[in-house]
Amino acid sequence: MLDEDEREEVKIAAKQASVKALGEMARVSTQAASTRYRAVNEASPRAPAVILVPGFLSRERADALLERIRAESGFRQNYIQLFGGKPIPRLEAWYGSWDYPYSKGIVLKAAPMPDYLQDVIREIGAAGLGEFNAVLINRYRDGKDYISPHSDDDYGDPEPTIASLTLGATRPFRLAKIISGSKLDKSTTVEYLPAHGDLLIMRGRTNSEWQHWVPKTAKPIGERINLTFRTRQE
Repeated sequence: MLDEDEREEVKIAAKQASVKALGEMARVSTQAASTRYRAVNEASPRAPAVILVPGFLSRERADALLERIRAESGFRQNYIQLFGGKPIPRLEAWYGSWDYPYSKGIVLKAAPMPDYLQDVIREIGAAGLGEFNAVLINRYRDGKDYISPHSDDDYGDPEPTIASLTLGATRPFRLAKIISGSKLDKSTTVEYLPAHGDLLIMRGRTNSEWQHWVPKTAKPIGERINLTFRTRQE
């Protein structure tokens, strides 16, 4: 039998091995995504700087986090200030120390970060995948909920790192290169399929040169909750 000190050493060694494995998974995933993108569009000079880490959270951990978010997050139905108020096709919750304005007249009010989400932020940082201090949670109730093509312009940073954690159903996550303004070159479209517990990282100039979206679908599909972790220097 191991004594208490020996058990602690085993735990530390296992954690270090896990972080190393995540880094290797991220490296392999980046290569695979680049290969897939070149197969879709050989003429493209490069793929977006995206890393997909399958199984970042174990099934049990992802299940528990999903249930806690469902029970405790203050989701809201927000409205675009257009023609008297058009509902956003998803529910939203925001946790950060500042108000988060986006789209026509929508401002998500500052709210303290719950401990269970701060734990996820620490896990992402320990894996070397980014440091964050806020999270936007989108709740896609079914296939009718979606998000249109957009870029995450985080406070003028041309190269933000944004981590996206999927819980629940798998929905396509697509990116296409920007031609100008909101016009996209759809021939450059690349698709990822992040599943329950998977972590997707957008890095470099991905949000300056590409837009991303989750399309609607008429197919029967379950609920997907997506957490996008962000950073602002305070």
